[in-house]
Amino acid sequence: MTDPNDVYTTLFKPALPLFLLVAGIYVARFIYHRFKSSTKGSLGEALVTQGTFRLLDKELYRGFSDLYVPRPDGDGLTQVDHAVVSPYGIFVIETKNYTGWIYGAEHQAKWTQTFSSGGKFDFQNPIWQNRLHLRALAKLLNVPESKFRPVVFFMGGSAFKTELPEYVIDTSLTGYITEIEEVLLQPEEVAAANAALDALVARTDKRKAKRELVAGIKRRAGARA
Repeated sequence: MTDPNDVYTTLFKPALPLFLLVAGIYVARFIYHRFKSSTKGSLGEALVTQGTFRLLDKELYRGFSDLYVPRPDGDGLTQVDHAVVSPYGIFVIETKNYTGWIYGAEHQAKWTQTFSSGGKFDFQNPIWQNRLHLRALAKLLNVPESKFRPVVFFMGGSAFKTELPEYVIDTSLTGYITEIEEVLLQPEEVAAANAALDALVARTDKRKAKRELVAGIKRRAGARA
């Protein structure tokens, strides 16, 4: 009768390192694909908060990130990537950390990201996302929409292949913001907006807000189905 220990030693033990390597690759691929979008998103957030916000004149600009704001229709929350309050208006910034070629138009619900390898990925029109965020902030702050400035900022080396509005950019976000010098808000309005956003940040439980955000997305998707 063959000794099980001999079978293990002669057949399975030599293959064990290869088995562990293959298993490790599959686990790594799963983790990468599971958290790819959130990792890229976090990197994009850090680049804006640690890059752009640090370069802006603190006497004129105040930056806020990852804001959970009631939707203007009252149906749950929406998440605003960044807002910058200044005398030159309130900049509402949507960030996209994408590579490849970007195809889309202002009126299209879905845009497309393509790669030289031939792969492609559809994503929600960020202009529409940004408009929702702008309306939500306008309602929260009780400030006219005309005093807000939309910005959709693509980072990561992507290139546009269709004509887009001037506020959809893939170059310096800091430069774009600081080049605008038309005053839209008086000092008291700037102070009031900053105070309201400080209060929003202070009262937001982000774990609870994220759950409410996801629940709202699922509820609205179910209603459309």
